[in-house]
Amino acid sequence: MKRINPNKNLWLLFVIVSLIAGACSNTKYLPAGESLYIGADVKFDSANLKKKQRKTLKAELNTLARPKPNSSILGLRFKLYAWNIAGHPKKKSSPRGWFKHKFGEPPVLLSSLNLDKNVQVLDNTMENLGFFQVDVKGDTLVKNRRATARYSVRPNQQYTIRQINFPSDSSVLAKAITESAKYTLLKPGRPFNLDVIKAEHARIDADLKEKGFYYFSPDYLLTKADSTVGEDKVNMYVTIKPGVPSDGKTPYSIKNVFVYTQFSLNAPGSDTSTANATLYKGYYVVDRRQVYKPRMFEQALQFKSGDLYSRNNHNLSLNRLINLGAFKFVKNRFEKVPGDSTLLNTYYYLTPATKQALRLEFGGNTKSNNVTGSQVTLGWRNRNLFRGGEVLSVNASAGFEATYSGAFKGYNMYRMGLDANLTFPRFII
Repeated sequence: MKRINPNKNLWLLFVIVSLIAGACSNTKYLPAGESLYIGADVKFDSANLKKKQRKTLKAELNTLARPKPNSSILGLRFKLYAWNIAGHPKKKSSPRGWFKHKFGEPPVLLSSLNLDKNVQVLDNTMENLGFFQVDVKGDTLVKNRRATARYSVRPNQQYTIRQINFPSDSSVLAKAITESAKYTLLKPGRPFNLDVIKAEHARIDADLKEKGFYYFSPDYLLTKADSTVGEDKVNMYVTIKPGVPSDGKTPYSIKNVFVYTQFSLNAPGSDTSTANATLYKGYYVVDRRQVYKPRMFEQALQFKSGDLYSRNNHNLSLNRLINLGAFKFVKNRFEKVPGDSTLLNTYYYLTPATKQALRLEFGGNTKSNNVTGSQVTLGWRNRNLFRGGEVLSVNASAGFEATYSGAFKGYNMYRMGLDANLTFPRFII
């Protein structure tokens, strides 16, 4: 049995106790007149909050207070102690420098606390959650050179939504927004919440993108809240900001679709002209070397001439072109047709993947029944075999297994194999 060295255990115990003791006395390393900032404490002075709501708000407001105190484990700030005991190394690359700057953590001082700014942040956050009349006060408590920021929050009743109103004018954009009102995230009876309003703007934007409004942006929307209706309720008015450019108000349709099959990201001079384009079932393929058959793009491209722009079809086309497996990079852009304010040309730029690839693999295995073996595999792949994105894979393998001990010692087995797979890129659904 191995003998335990008691001196070694005593030394380890001494190191641990020293670290704990040192971690408790970080304040002795502070500059004169400074205190160590150890965190914030938010308390609510209101009977309007339920216990669960109070707990949730307290956790959220605590995370917003700045600065963040030094990290700690069970109340002990080991990283801060490491910073302190490392001293002032001349080089960061030295052992002490590494210990100080990589493992250690500088002290967070009370002087870095901006109490007024934190009060403003907490006040704004409460208002964004529907507490329009809130009183937030901040103070600091210093004891034994350790400082805590204390915030007292006194909110009134949280406002809830009474009524939601959408644009009522006769413009195409207003009608499109109003048509989607039944899917609104703003529901009567729910609390006012700025995050929900932002999500509603994003929802409207996504719906408009399916209706051709390619240039629309959620920033073009404004939701006003009227809190004068009484009973701690608000009426919501979803409106269109004044000054929205005409592009953002117009639904666009697709005029022409162009596919460039030999585009290079690293070659600024890649051919992007349409002079050599081949028209096939409503889209143009620019492929001077005729590497690909135009029909391979028929299922992938969701836009045809005359179609209304749709973000879903936009993304689906990109995904399907990537899933063909014949292209390494795929990107596209939309461009207004000169002289026409309602039509877009769409361009797809495809960077071909390496057509042929050869790989060699080695493998070995050992089993519990004393069998050992190895295998080598030679694989060859050809993308775009028949110019339609077909992929042919051929794998040849050879291996053996041998038994070197036990009842079947000297039993050897050899195997060889050849397999081929041919894949045709077709989208069934």
